[in-house]
Amino acid sequence: MGLETLLTELQSESIEAARLRSEQEFERIAAPFDRIVVFGTGYLGDLACSGLRAAGVQPIAFCDNNSRLWGSHKDGIEIVSPAEAAARYKDSAAFVVAIYNSTPPRRQLQALECRRIVPYPVLFWKYWRFMPKEDRLELPHRILERAHETAAGYELLSDDRSRTEFCAQIRWRCLLDYDCLPRPDDAREMYFPSDLVALLPTEAFVDCGAFDGDSVRAFVAATRGRFGRIYAWEADPGNVSKLRASCGQLTDGMAARIEILPYAVGDRNGTMRFSAEGSVSSRFGESEAAQEVDCRTIDAVFSAASPTFIKMDIEGAEPAALRGAMHTMARCRPVMAVCAYHSCDHLWTIPQLLKAGNPDYHIFLRRYAEDCWETVYYAVPPERLRLLQSGQAEQVA
Repeated sequence: MGLETLLTELQSESIEAARLRSEQEFERIAAPFDRIVVFGTGYLGDLACSGLRAAGVQPIAFCDNNSRLWGSHKDGIEIVSPAEAAARYKDSAAFVVAIYNSTPPRRQLQALECRRIVPYPVLFWKYWRFMPKEDRLELPHRILERAHETAAGYELLSDDRSRTEFCAQIRWRCLLDYDCLPRPDDAREMYFPSDLVALLPTEAFVDCGAFDGDSVRAFVAATRGRFGRIYAWEADPGNVSKLRASCGQLTDGMAARIEILPYAVGDRNGTMRFSAEGSVSSRFGESEAAQEVDCRTIDAVFSAASPTFIKMDIEGAEPAALRGAMHTMARCRPVMAVCAYHSCDHLWTIPQLLKAGNPDYHIFLRRYAEDCWETVYYAVPPERLRLLQSGQAEQVA
């Protein structure tokens, strides 16, 4: 199904009908229960719990598969095993599954005969006003209001897999049709897809959003330690400390080729308010942990250097960072790996920014987790594109 056909189908439902449907979906699934158990104590579980409490709803329990947590409390709420939660509440509470790869826990709850199982996005549809930190999901009627914008991104995609994923993302976000989603790719290939790009022994890798060194370690593994240089870019001081410690554990020969850039990355040089939480969710904005940090553009930092591969996972700041990298994309033609799930409209705006940076780029969309999570755009210049080098040009538009 192409985008035009999909939008015609989705727009057969009026904006107002879509708004009412999403608003009422939680009650449709959860009724008649008004008590809630949250499955998952990680980041999504935190967002679900804080949103519920802000709305005046007190979760009665967390459940989690981590046995080390059973019997403890989080934010004053008891954590129990899924089996214990089902034994207590399967006939009296709805279970909100707040886990990124949610199929196994949903099936687990079904096997435990839980009667009402609510996907996390449905909770967001109900309580979005109380979940300001959840900016990765969107309400269906708001997507339909902007449907005319989507074609500008869709038309830039270079293969059928990307176009299929793009349409599936729109459909899933509007209807929560889980059956329409292709299987996610192997998470071990995230940022470095071997079918698209062969990494160079001279690669100059810029890791925007280096966190604690996890993607540096993945890059080192993917190159088997054969690379030119790594520029690890991370603004959160707590994460920088973890990053330095992680890089320090590499061999001296590799550690000497890593430079840590303790800045935020954006579209201007200066200072910015940054929520430094010491976690993967650190980002621009205000919070109790917000502080002033230095911000730099990629163009400014690399005015005299030539990066060959740039990865961005920066919690929604990707468009600003791309605007600050236009000259670098044009001059150096680096491979770009840019996360596209931190805001719904990034699905169609990021391809446009990549193509504006370099019209020669071939653009691909891949996903490495269920639903919308861990979705990445790749922009690859033709001289680096493995499909062209292997004579598979007919697969690429």
